[in-house]
Amino acid sequence: MSTKLFTITALLALTASAPGAQQAQTPTPKSDVMAQAAPSSPRQPAQLVNIKLELTITDQRGASAPTSKTVTLVMADRAAGRIRTQGEVRLPSGRGVPIILNVDAQPEITRDSRIKVFITLEYKPQAGEGDTEERATTSISESLTVILDDGKSLLVSQSADPSSDRKVKIEAKATLLK
Repeated sequence: MSTKLFTITALLALTASAPGAQQAQTPTPKSDVMAQAAPSSPRQPAQLVNIKLELTITDQRGASAPTSKTVTLVMADRAAGRIRTQGEVRLPSGRGVPIILNVDAQPEITRDSRIKVFITLEYKPQAGEGDTEERATTSISESLTVILDDGKSLLVSQSADPSSDRKVKIEAKATLLK
């Protein structure tokens, strides 16, 4: 048994050292590594332009009329914006339920003058009529990156409540302010 193990080990060692079996690994200089990691074209600096971002949240429960809320942020190119709003509603039982609407956004003007926007939204609205206390705490949390045309609205998200027929739509519109 030990003779077979020795023979197999010797064959593996000879195969590994045979010419052309392995390419010699030479250390890569740090400057070469940095050159390989660098993008092919340098990133352009931020433009000195403000961008108005409007998010319209439309909340509809069943056949009832939809309610809409609009959040507006004005940010510089590649700068972050943040809005935090919070309130509380008392349910018939006396329990307080928080109402939250939080938005984080960061726009970037692309080379073709479109607007790439990273958006994070947290939405926890007031309970609708007939909602039980358990359903009163339904919330939506989303993060997405979208490309918007200047001044044009786009439906960027539509979600459904997992426990009811409630639907929430989010439209985004970015406008370059010159």
